[in-house]
Amino acid sequence: MDKTEYIRLLSDASIKDTTKFTPINTERPKTRGRPPKHYHPLLQKEKQLESVVRKILPKPIADTVCRKGSRLAHLYGLPKTHKQQLSMRPILSSTGTYNFALAKWLEEKLKPLSLNQHTICDIFSFAEVIRETPLNPNDILVSYDVCALFTNVPLDETIEIIAEKAFKNNWFNETHGLNLTKTGLTELLRIATKDQLFQFDGQLYEQVDGVAMGSPLGPLMANVFLCSIEEQLDRNNKLPSFYKRYVDDTLATMPNIQAATAFLSTLNECHPAIQFTMEIAENNKLPFLGMMIEKNGCHLTTSVYHKPTDTGLLLHYQSHVDQRYKRSLLNTMLNRAYRLSSTKESFTKECQHLKRMFTKLKYPVKLINSAIAWYTSSTIQSRHETPTELDAATQKPVRITLPFKDQKSADTVRHQLKDLGRKIGTDLQPVFTSRKIEGKLKIQEEKPALINHQCVVYTFKCDSCDADYIGYTTRHLHQRIEEHKASVIGKHLKEAHSVASTSLEEMFSVLKKCRGKMDCLIHEMLFIREQKPKLNTQSDSIRAKII
Repeated sequence: MDKTEYIRLLSDASIKDTTKFTPINTERPKTRGRPPKHYHPLLQKEKQLESVVRKILPKPIADTVCRKGSRLAHLYGLPKTHKQQLSMRPILSSTGTYNFALAKWLEEKLKPLSLNQHTICDIFSFAEVIRETPLNPNDILVSYDVCALFTNVPLDETIEIIAEKAFKNNWFNETHGLNLTKTGLTELLRIATKDQLFQFDGQLYEQVDGVAMGSPLGPLMANVFLCSIEEQLDRNNKLPSFYKRYVDDTLATMPNIQAATAFLSTLNECHPAIQFTMEIAENNKLPFLGMMIEKNGCHLTTSVYHKPTDTGLLLHYQSHVDQRYKRSLLNTMLNRAYRLSSTKESFTKECQHLKRMFTKLKYPVKLINSAIAWYTSSTIQSRHETPTELDAATQKPVRITLPFKDQKSADTVRHQLKDLGRKIGTDLQPVFTSRKIEGKLKIQEEKPALINHQCVVYTFKCDSCDADYIGYTTRHLHQRIEEHKASVIGKHLKEAHSVASTSLEEMFSVLKKCRGKMDCLIHEMLFIREQKPKLNTQSDSIRAKII
């Protein structure tokens, strides 16, 4: 897709809605008194979040959710290839942002409030439930879909709904052993969701309403809002006898098309912020959540559904990844086919489809057939066995992420870790990762160095002599540079050159941008061993700092 077309489609789906998104000026505002040395809206967001969180949450929790050195979120789009007219689904890349940890903590605590008797947790259990649900033989199948649910969730209203539910009979504090107030929880929800800062096409924006698709709280808030609508309809006896919803997709049965249309009007009158669309079954068949649901008299049957736009593009057999992942993909697709197929015939039909699909992906026919035979025999055998309780003392495996070089190296490492794990009584499992070609070719959107230099290994080089230093920081680099004025670097400048360490930025540079603290420690150690900086006092940073 042409970049200009991509930006246009994504803009149409997001920032052009000025009621939801507003551009932000990056210039330092004029204020009385001494202005901050380093200014960026992201740094202000970090300070604002920390001031709110630390006055509400206990210190141990506040320390974990107040992120130092957060990254700036950016907006990207995924094309809705199943739509006749091409459009974009806006998604916010929010991992590691200033409010991500707080949003994740709140989502874990509040998740039970987003469920009711109508919500679907996963498609596999849902498939089992609907197969056993008797229906009226004259009813028809209907699905209802919410248009752009996430960006249309009324944020303030939903936050109030959550706070009311959380403090009904003091549920939140009793469940989690906390001592928060309703006002405190409301403040936390606001700072975790409102005015979300992000960058798109070189410009800063804030999402002033709706929830970001990509935020941990996005699905929860969307579910809570729709649950409140369902509770209102339930009180007024307006819900159909069979009604199940997965986020913004709903399956229901109706006596006829007129009743289905009338219920659509009822849904669209519930709240001005959202609108529903409707799809009616054709020949008693309706695609829903990757399944084809068919009504046969009083019962429903299910099978795997493939969209007309499905190209069958999965992991190619010649991909540079561990062989185990290729076999696991086969087993995963077979398991999906088995659990979504209500009859042996539909499972057999899907197996034939998988054979054709994986053959096109250059998987050996022998491997495909053996995977199908193994899965079929093991599944049938397990259905006739009585389940046994898992050993309570069984430990969870410790997974170690490693780069994938080649299959021989991967097998060697796997055996070595297995032997080591046997000696220390721990299940060690390697997780091999491969770098995607896309990551090498993709042009990353530029961000200001002030807020983009976090989680880095850096070097200091004195501009008056050959003294140097190597270190790492998971925070913003400019914050660590300020601290170095009182460290061995500041001491060196003062004693060796009689220079005041007032401005050090030009003497620092980034050696490596890392993925996390352990990545920083490893690369810091490697750079120290390679360059042997004169001002460093330790040679093995990873051992010293871990111990």
